[in-house]
Amino acid sequence: MPMRKPTFAEAYSRIHTHGPAVVVSSRNTRYVVSAEVVKGQRVLIARLDKDGDVRVHEDCWGDNVTCQGTRAGGIYNGSPSIFDWLTRA
Repeated sequence: MPMRKPTFAEAYSRIHTHGPAVVVSSRNTRYVVSAEVVKGQRVLIARLDKDGDVRVHEDCWGDNVTCQGTRAGGIYNGSPSIFDWLTRA
């Protein structure tokens, strides 16, 4: 039976409490994911080893492309993925 994926609220809470999360995409890109509040809104920020970051809000949680049009699949498809990290937190 497949494991239920955590909601955004659950992910935010775990990363806020136990994070930051370190995840690696299937292309071997390393992300450090933190739970922050930006302009009054909860957001998960996945910072890349290189320049830039990916901002995941509740409305785009689990989507391969964020609500801002940024590719986010890397945090979900690697090993360890964000889901792997969350099950261990």
